Order: sequence, then structure tokens, then C-alpha cells
Amino acid sequence: MIYLDHHAAAPTPDAVRLAMERAAVRAWANPSSTHAAGRASRQLLEAARERVAESIGASAADVVLTAGGTEACNLGIRGLAKGCSGVVTSDIEHPAVARSVDRLQRDGFEVTRLRVLKGQPPNLEELARHLVPRTLVAIQWVNHETGTILPIDRYAKTCREHDARLFVDATQALGKLPIDVGALGADAVALAAQKIGGPAGAGACWIRRGLDLEPVLDGGSQERGRRPGTPDTLSMVGFGAACGLIETRLEQQPRVTALRDRIEKSLLAQGAVQNAVSPRTGTVANLSFPGWQGPLLVAALDLEEVCLSTGAACSSGLQEPSAVIRAMYPDEQWRAGSAVRISLGMETSQGDIDLAIASFARVVARRDV
Repeated sequence: MIYLDHHAAAPTPDAVRLAMERAAVRAWANPSSTHAAGRASRQLLEAARERVAESIGASAADVVLTAGGTEACNLGIRGLAKGCSGVVTSDIEHPAVARSVDRLQRDGFEVTRLRVLKGQPPNLEELARHLVPRTLVAIQWVNHETGTILPIDRYAKTCREHDARLFVDATQALGKLPIDVGALGADAVALAAQKIGGPAGAGACWIRRGLDLEPVLDGGSQERGRRPGTPDTLSMVGFGAACGLIETRLEQQPRVTALRDRIEKSLLAQGAVQNAVSPRTGTVANLSFPGWQGPLLVAALDLEEVCLSTGAACSSGLQEPSAVIRAMYPDEQWRAGSAVRISLGMETSQGDIDLAIASFARVVARRDV
């Protein structure tokens, strides 16, 4: 099997699996309990929090552990919205961000969605036109389908100049770009474990110290009152272990980029069209294949034992064209219907890419048969 869907979930490294296996004998207890079993679980949980915090240059006290990236996005966006005058976002956000913003709009917030035509991120002047004091900007750092890197540091500077708040969806940036939240200038940053080989259902939201954040769940006072509910200690151990491998992932980026460039070049020669602009991460190629429907191409490649996707896994099963590509190319709707996402990671080998290229050649050739 050739796995090329790392933007959905990265394979679990041995170090992560072993860390979870070792922790399993203690992680079952409720970490909020004050007895010995609870304290043992709490020790594991806090060690994991420290590793997550270290990976983004943060203090552990500012990291809220969540049940995945979606909850982290909901917490960061809806939690920061209290007292804000409106929301600015882009039209290519992941559903976890887009639908959190939709919820705010239903609650009466005025929402502005910046266009990202042909993948070009909104410029600073366009962003600034929509900012007034207490505006909330909710935007991604790396696009989940194309890998385009948005200029978050410049957005943050513009937000500060206009007394606006900034939430950053960094779920696809973690492990692909160096992250230092202290230098970034954001107010909240969302992370997800499965994008770096951790378990699904584990995430985190970093919150700038001193901010008044409204919880989006009702319940106990866990996570200093910011996220009620008993945390999954074992999953957090896995998240922490995965964060311990981030430097290795970053070191592997040039090699991964070369592999991405190789398959992208081959598929463009086979008639594909690229859906992205630079700068972008080296982990993903998003291509449209004229004459194909994306889901059918993905299914055909699955029969060749090549695993990839048409876009965000959170939208799979809807059988609708990619909302991201549709927004990027409104005058070329065929792109969205025929788009596939090929995403790589540090586990991807030269042999994987060679086999995938050969599989694509066999499948794409059937279009004309």
C-alpha cells in the first residue's frame, strides 16, 4: 500500500506507539482525582502538555488540551469572539474554522469572508480595510488542500495595529513549519495530533496569556476552567511523543519536497493542472485532471493500492467538489470536480513515489480508452 494522504492523518511512528503502550498502565485514571492513581495520570498529562508547549515555543500554562483540532478551532474562535465586533475569515478555510464562523454568524456576528482567487492569499491592505477595534480574524496558516502558506506574521502585525484579535489554525503548519507562538503575535493557535503522527482525538489550543476566553462547553473546571471534561491522558501522551519528533519532521522537509516535486512534475506531464501558488509546504500537491471526477480517480487509484483524497477528510462522503478549489477558481469549476490531493510525510519513500507515478499513468490512460 502506498499512503499519500498525510494531510488527513500521518502514520503513527514507533516512538509514539511505544510511548502510549508504556503509559497505558497509568493513563486510565482520572487525572483530576487527588489519589495516587489520579496523580500518576496527571503526571503523564502534564508531561505531555510540556512537550506540546515546547514544540511551539510556549509555556505549558497557556496550552489548553482538547479532543482534537476541530475542538481547538471551535474553542479558539468562539472562545475569543466574546466582546468582538465582527469576524473576518477567508473563503478557503477548513470546515472546523468555516463552520465555527458560520455559528457566530447565526448568533448575530457580522462576517466578512476574504476571497482567495487562484490561491493568492489576501493582501495586507485588503485585510486592513475590514478591521476595526475588537474584530476577530480567524484564518489558517497552511491550507489543508493546497499547502499554500499564508503570511500569518504580517497578518498578526496588521491585527495588532488595528486592535483586532487573531486566531490561527495551525493544524497543517505543525511539523511542516517552525512555530514560535511568542514571536508570531497571534491570540490563539489551534493544533491537532494526527497531522504529526499522534492519535486522532487529541489537540490543543494555545491562548495568549491574559485573554478572557469563553469556554464553548459546559461542565467541570478542568483546564483552568477553559475546557471542561475529563481529558484522554493516553491520547495526550501520544500527542506529546509526536511533538518530540517535530524536529525530525522539519529536517525531512527538503527530502519530502523533492519527492513532491517529482510526482507533481510527472503528473503535470500526464495532463494534470496545478491548483496552488507559492509559497507552499513541500508536503502536498493538489492537481486537477480534465475529464475525470476526483472521487472516481481516487477510487481507481485505491484499487491500485494508492491512498490519497480529493480534499479534507472531514468533508469526505459528501460527494461534492472541493469547496477550497471552487473558491479559488470560481470561473473554472471543472477544477474542483476533478481535483485530488496528494500529501506526503517523512515516511514517504522514493519507491512509494515511483510506484504511485506508475499507478497514475495506468489509471489516467483509461480516460481515453
